Amino acid sequence: MKPITFLLCCLISLNAFSQDLATALKLINSQQYEEAEKVLEELIKKEPANGDNYYFLGEALLQDYLSDTFSNSLDEFASKAEAVFQNGIKQAPANVLNQIGMGAITLLRTSDTTKADVFFNAAEAAVPLKLKKKEYTPDKAVILTKLAGAQLYGKVTRFKKAHAYLERAKIINPADPNIYLTQGDVYIRQNDASNALFNYNQALNKDPKSPLPKIKIGNIYMRVPNLNAARPYFEEAQQIDSTFAPVYRSLGELWSMAGRHDMAKQNFYKFMQLSGNTTPAKLRYANSLFRAKDYASAIAVYEEILKVDESRNYLNRVAGYCSFENKEYDKARTYMEKFFKNASPDNIITRDYAYYGRILYKVADKDSVTLDKAFENLKKAYAMDENDKALLAEIANNYYYSRRYPEAIEMFKLKAEKGWEGKPDPIYIARAYYYMKDFANAQEAFGQIIAKDPTNIDAYLWQARAASSMDPDNTQGLAAPFFEAMINQIGTETVKYKNAMQEAYSYFGYYNLTQKNYDVAKDWYRKMSELDPANKDWKINAFSGMAMIASKEKNWPEVRDNYLKILELDPNRSDIKEGLQNVNKVINAQK
Repeated sequence: MKPITFLLCCLISLNAFSQDLATALKLINSQQYEEAEKVLEELIKKEPANGDNYYFLGEALLQDYLSDTFSNSLDEFASKAEAVFQNGIKQAPANVLNQIGMGAITLLRTSDTTKADVFFNAAEAAVPLKLKKKEYTPDKAVILTKLAGAQLYGKVTRFKKAHAYLERAKIINPADPNIYLTQGDVYIRQNDASNALFNYNQALNKDPKSPLPKIKIGNIYMRVPNLNAARPYFEEAQQIDSTFAPVYRSLGELWSMAGRHDMAKQNFYKFMQLSGNTTPAKLRYANSLFRAKDYASAIAVYEEILKVDESRNYLNRVAGYCSFENKEYDKARTYMEKFFKNASPDNIITRDYAYYGRILYKVADKDSVTLDKAFENLKKAYAMDENDKALLAEIANNYYYSRRYPEAIEMFKLKAEKGWEGKPDPIYIARAYYYMKDFANAQEAFGQIIAKDPTNIDAYLWQARAASSMDPDNTQGLAAPFFEAMINQIGTETVKYKNAMQEAYSYFGYYNLTQKNYDVAKDWYRKMSELDPANKDWKINAFSGMAMIASKEKNWPEVRDNYLKILELDPNRSDIKEGLQNVNKVINAQK
């Protein structure tokens, strides 16, 4: 699921809340989620009947998860948020925001719209369709806006429903910039940049002193990507509030995309400082470096954090990921094994098994036990997300290159069943049969490739090889029709496919020799000798073949001539020199 960016800055106005709640919301806006969570937990202790506190704590947890879905555990964060929302409903049943939170959690976890609508309908009941104008209060517009934002959670996005909520919210409180920011987010999820820009600009008009619309507009241009168009918006947001941390994160991503990693690091570092320079801020800085592919710097930050705080087990996870990407495989293995040792099953995510499998695959070398474990973990990762076609392809390819051909065939066929067959897959399946010495299935598999693509010269060649392997003495000529079909397909492009042609000429030369079709065999070897004037090995093999035929015919002068041609190409062939002496003796004896 793609991460979702929602506006959490306020419901109505920060003035409407206590100073502590306003502080928490500012922390969320600055993406200091752990600090915000601490403030909100203290607020709940002080004001256990205030439903807003529960709602914002739950939503902060969701934003914390969505800020880094790569390394965060959905089960862990969703369970915490669900407990908070449920407690909010219990302590403040009249506050429908926590019902919205529960609906969002349901969609995020299951994408089950029917179950989610039980909660959404309970919240929507607080804002009837037929409202009198005197009932147009900002809190009702907020409920509708939050309902709209919640429709974007999960895999089944409900754009029409979200827009309907927002249009109703605009009627109630047209001055609220949050409505337009949320609508811009909905359009972004629909890949409708034009309407997203319109709504973000509307939000900017409603609240010119907020840097958020500027950042969102800049992010749209980064998606294109049009970095020159994006940069001024970030700089303008910086001018509005030079202490607003997210603008530096966006600038860091912009410079990273531009290949200016020095500027990217500067801005990511500034983002960390403005996020409080706390352990969570350092972690977010390290994660930003990871996304910028500055793996060495990211590892250094992760290790700095781990020196003073080993309680955050997920740091071992991201340090393991990062070490793998930095090709420090032994270090990566150490981190991942430490992570698994301390992790509860609920906190293990798909990527943990995938990365651990990749790491073990790299370090296995010839250790079959480690290699078994590598595939075991890669398969665990795939079992957790059977829609991951890239991972399935990776498993299939790894089996193939590890020479575990039966498993490779199984995985490639599974890809095909799912409709994910890649271009090389059929060739790999056919070659896997060949390497397993299952030549009949190999021949059939290559034939299926040719049927779909009659121009695939590689398939003709391997089909001929498979047939030849079933006739190792070349007495039956099983490969002859396949080599002949390949030669016909190549036509006049002999230079382009000279390697394949050489193999065919060599086969036909030797096959006709075994059949005592000596003149035909000589013609094939002659073609082979003329195929590539620069290739000495091919010429030597061709002259050797012709010498063998001449020997069968007892044509000793011709044998001698071919030996002399070989020695011109390779004067150090002692076997040919010895053969030449023997042939000269026979010729002299005949004289």
